[in-house]
Amino acid sequence: MAKINQKAGLLGIIMGLIVLAACALSVAGLAIEEWTVYDIDTLLGEETVSVPFGDYSDQIVGEKGEKVEDMEWGEIFKDFESSESLKTVMVVFGYVAVIAVCALALLYLLKMVLNFGLMRFFVGILGIVTLAAGAVLTGVTASYCADFIGNAEIAGQSAELVMGLGAYFSCVGTMAGGLAAVIGVARK
Repeated sequence: MAKINQKAGLLGIIMGLIVLAACALSVAGLAIEEWTVYDIDTLLGEETVSVPFGDYSDQIVGEKGEKVEDMEWGEIFKDFESSESLKTVMVVFGYVAVIAVCALALLYLLKMVLNFGLMRFFVGILGIVTLAAGAVLTGVTASYCADFIGNAEIAGQSAELVMGLGAYFSCVGTMAGGLAAVIGVARK
């Protein structure tokens, strides 16, 4: 018979703390009022306009007027090249990434209590999914900022949309949580 009540190792405890901190960082990223920043440099001076994640989430409405949570996946990814579709994918993966890292934190804590092979397997799989969701969120958010229609440079005046502090927190927190969980379950 396999031993179910094994002690959690020091590496597992450290990785558990990192997963919890990454979860808090990722959730805080959605709450920060600076998901993207629009930098405007004109002859009159420099100005920055911050856009929170909630504003992007409120702007996402399907063709039939339904919210993101009511839309079908095929409709979301239908026209990936347009800026509006990138915004939709960014919002969807923002929520997916944060939900994944929160579920990972709960499952990792449960794994620390019930340290058996199948639980470690589930935490490892969810850690890989969380890491991938964070990477996709980073890529989509950076693509949205790079392809933003308002990015321009005319006669020495420029405007550019860049990732804000909230986007960095959510992206890095999600990827760090996934990586820490995978490292925490990789060693027995």
